[in-house]
Amino acid sequence: MINSDSISPKKTSLIIVIALLVLSPFADNIRYSSSQTPAANWTYSGFDQQNTNFDPQTVINFSNVNQLQLSWIYQVPENPFSIPGTAKSLGIETTPLVVNGIIYFATPYNDVIALNANTGTTLWTYQVNMSKFPTESWWAPAYNERSLTYENGTIYFTASDTSIYGLNALNGAVVFSLPPIGENVSGNNGQYYGELAPLIYKNILIARASTTDYGGRGFVAAYDLSTKKQIWIWYAIPPEGGNSSWDGRSATLGNISPYSGDWGNNSLIGGGAAWGLMALDQAAGVLYFSTGHPSGVYDASLRPGPNLYSDSLIALNITSGKMIWYFQINSHDLTEHEGGWSVTLANATINGQVRKVVIQAAKNNYVYVLDAETGKLLYDPIEIGAPNSHSLNDNLQNNASMTASQNSIVGTEICPGPDGGVEMSPGLDGNMLFVASQNACGQMSTGAQTYKGQTINGFVLNGDPSAPENATIYAINLSTGRIAWHFNIPNRYQGSAIVVSGGTVYAVDRGGILYALNEQTGSLIRSISLGGVGAAGVSIAENLKGQMMLFAVAGGADIPTPTPGVLLAFGLPSEGGSNSGGSSNVLAQGWLLEVVTAVLAVVIVGLSLALLFRKSTRARRPPPPPDS
Repeated sequence: MINSDSISPKKTSLIIVIALLVLSPFADNIRYSSSQTPAANWTYSGFDQQNTNFDPQTVINFSNVNQLQLSWIYQVPENPFSIPGTAKSLGIETTPLVVNGIIYFATPYNDVIALNANTGTTLWTYQVNMSKFPTESWWAPAYNERSLTYENGTIYFTASDTSIYGLNALNGAVVFSLPPIGENVSGNNGQYYGELAPLIYKNILIARASTTDYGGRGFVAAYDLSTKKQIWIWYAIPPEGGNSSWDGRSATLGNISPYSGDWGNNSLIGGGAAWGLMALDQAAGVLYFSTGHPSGVYDASLRPGPNLYSDSLIALNITSGKMIWYFQINSHDLTEHEGGWSVTLANATINGQVRKVVIQAAKNNYVYVLDAETGKLLYDPIEIGAPNSHSLNDNLQNNASMTASQNSIVGTEICPGPDGGVEMSPGLDGNMLFVASQNACGQMSTGAQTYKGQTINGFVLNGDPSAPENATIYAINLSTGRIAWHFNIPNRYQGSAIVVSGGTVYAVDRGGILYALNEQTGSLIRSISLGGVGAAGVSIAENLKGQMMLFAVAGGADIPTPTPGVLLAFGLPSEGGSNSGGSSNVLAQGWLLEVVTAVLAVVIVGLSLALLFRKSTRARRPPPPPDS
């Protein structure tokens, strides 16, 4: 222990000066993002809990995006498991999170990875053991990890078998876990897979599982973070075998008239999963999300009715799980044209009045803008993209054919196809919405299909590779519902969120081309080839030096050979744009210097305070008594 009485003021000053001189060359290399502004971090897949995909930073902007330089590239690891039927490489579908200069993303093989944003070197990884998944009867063999959630120092994600993990953001240690939420779902005889991270509201964790055509019963569930007990579960569709009271349960809360015997009464019922990003209103305690299509494998005539609450926008009270309202986009869906990858919650000025709105861009090429409190349309749905063709029941609601079969459209060209119109998340800046429509068609065919462990004479909607495939980005003024501009893309657009920041609209098409467009005019500022398939949006945030960077992922379903994928980092010349190497030694030195800095800072402050206290004490000390 240092005795302050033995250190003179001159010595103390000398120590401080020497410490500052020693640390000054390294100070810029070890500073964490300390601005604490909303733009410093990218905390959620859609940037915020409202899924706006809008980053308010202005360091990287429309005037300097042309100056972005590649800083480093991280190669994604291959599949470490020998599970029959799985590919060695699938790339990345996770928009990277960036918090306090650390990047977080997940591979399709349930490996969560944390990187130093300065260098791209690995800080830690957490690999879920997937080798046991094939023995789990509820698991659908799908490999998609599409989102992570950061909350209070913890990274949350849902493993493929629907188990949930919370990892310490600094070291990857497991601090929270839930057993598979798809294992014992009431009224279910299908299968599930996990792909989307849970959301956190106060002490409540909100989770769901995906199922598509694996026949599972769509649901959203809430759990107490402390006790891990389920608080409530909301079902999107009735249980296997049907439910005679399903039609009248809550139909009056939405736009569809009650339908007697909705869904029928067979064991084939499935679908309605909440497979997109959910929006959270923390102040009101309301959860907004969309549900997927009914299982399209079996004959739709066996599920008569609108099939509530598939293909719907839903508002739930988070505390109770009770439905506040619903809005069904497509009733009795035959062509898998449900809502896209996210629901957006925002304030928009409509007819001169600021309204809280919920926005859903759907695969049927319509954009829906609803009042967040009532679930009512604020104006007619906005139609974008190429004209629809043979898309029976799209946007018809109560006027849909409630007993139609896929047989009526077998062999016809169906546009949009199974992967769009709009399947990916739009971006929102104020009153302007930016959304991409994928112009690709498909065809319905029939034949033997495996469904719920049995072989049936079923249906499959496949993309039509012989038809033209391209995409268009639209800018929509929400105050009027009118299109302000559009930008045509020669490739398909599937899986990458539109991001808006610094007066620039960022989009990554299926060919792996990153486009930077002028937000006001839609004109192309710059395009960058990322070298692989685009399957996730970009993120923009500060690195460890406090410098703003842009992060993009690419690769996976490349033709002819799938690739593991890469994560690329771009910076401005004065913001970390030069290649910084990225050795583990540099990283280790950075962490060591951080510790040294903290220790020296404590010593310096302690010495300074001790010196001041010593001076103050001496100043207050009474004079010695006169000699007796």
